[in-house]
Formats: sequence, C-alpha cells, structure tokens
Amino acid sequence: MSKHFCAHRGVSALMPENTLPAFASAIALGADEIELDVRLTRDQQLIVSHDGTLDRISDGQGPLSDYTLKELMELNIGLKHGWTVPFCTPEEVFSHFANQTVFNLHLKEHGEEGFLIRELVRLAQKYHAESSIYFAGSPSVLEWMERTAPHIDRAAIQGPKDAIGIEEMAQEYHCGRVQFWLGMFDESTIQRLHEKGVSCNLFYADTLEDYQKYFGMGVDTLLTNRMDLAAHYRKNHL
Repeated sequence: MSKHFCAHRGVSALMPENTLPAFASAIALGADEIELDVRLTRDQQLIVSHDGTLDRISDGQGPLSDYTLKELMELNIGLKHGWTVPFCTPEEVFSHFANQTVFNLHLKEHGEEGFLIRELVRLAQKYHAESSIYFAGSPSVLEWMERTAPHIDRAAIQGPKDAIGIEEMAQEYHCGRVQFWLGMFDESTIQRLHEKGVSCNLFYADTLEDYQKYFGMGVDTLLTNRMDLAAHYRKNHL
C-alpha cells in the first residue's frame, strides 16, 4: 500500500490549528489528506474545532456548545501563535479545498439522529467530494456513521478507555480504515488488518526518524503536525 501523510489539524505545530491558513499551507506542502474536527454550536451549526471548550484554543471561555456560530466567529483562535484568525466552518473548508486533497473528518459527536453526519454528507454532495472524504471516530459515532451515511468510508479510532479492540471495531462497523494511537498497535496488527483490506492510519509522527520507523512497520498514513518536515521526508525518501 502507498505511504501517505495526513496534516493533523493542518500544519498545526507552526500555525493556529484547524484554521483555513493551516489547511492551505498543508495542501501547498503536498499533504495527501487534511484532518479536521467538527462540532456543533448552540444554534446547531457546524464548526471546525478539536476542543469542546474554548479556553485553550481561543480568547473565549467555557463550553463551545454554549455559543452560537456568530458568537464563535467573533473570537480569535490565533493567540498562541500571535495571530488574529477566526474559527472556520466545514463549508468554508469544502468551498476552498474540496477535491484538492482527502478530508479526514474526525467527529466526536453525531448530533440528534445523526444530524452532524447528515450535514457533512450534504456538504460533500454540494461540492462533489463524497469520494474524497472519510469519517473517523469511536464506536459511539461509528454506529451513527454507518446508519446515516453507509456509503462514506469510515476509520475506527480506539481510545485508551475503549473496551472494544481496533480490529473488532473495524469489523463491527465495516470500516475501510483504522486510526491507531501511539503505543496501541504492533506490526502483526497492521498485517492482519492489511490482509482484510483495511488501511492503517497512525496518530501521530512528527520527526523524520518516526516517519521512517512507522512507515517501515507498515503504516499507510501518518498523521503529522509538521507537514513541512513530511514534505522534506517525501522528497528525500519516498
């Protein structure tokens, strides 16, 4: 299988994560995929954010779900890097970058009756991008992904507290991919999944040495916060 790089929240080590500039830079550096996290606002609008609270990522405070989309778009999420940059919406990401790269859409919630998933499918259809996206998540959202959008590829993510193993998870929810956490896999796991036609992601690798190590173990796609280093590695090693 091919060796791919997925820019985790864009070029997130060097600029504000999950922002349009971070995604644009990742694509310019040749990212095969960009990973972004999608949540719901108080008024049931979609927004791109990893955290469910605002304190780490912005000049706001408290739960993201307490804010409307309009209120969130008035915040600055670039403070840590000395930038002034707003949140972005999935529609903005689709409108700028659909079909320029693959979207790894990490969902930590599904919304009422799968509302968040259905809205993402609507966007993918609007921008003719259904074949270049996949959903990633844990069992609580994988079930809704399969129920609501069975035609969209899924990646199973096993967290440290999940009782079900990654291989069982992929089989139960008919996933074409898995996404490992560091320290929660080995080469034999990768081999077994490959034999079943399942592609293997790893979160994460940020050094040239780790790129070499994990690709050598058989990982197909490395999530990285340093797409700049990944571009250098690809030029010299792939």
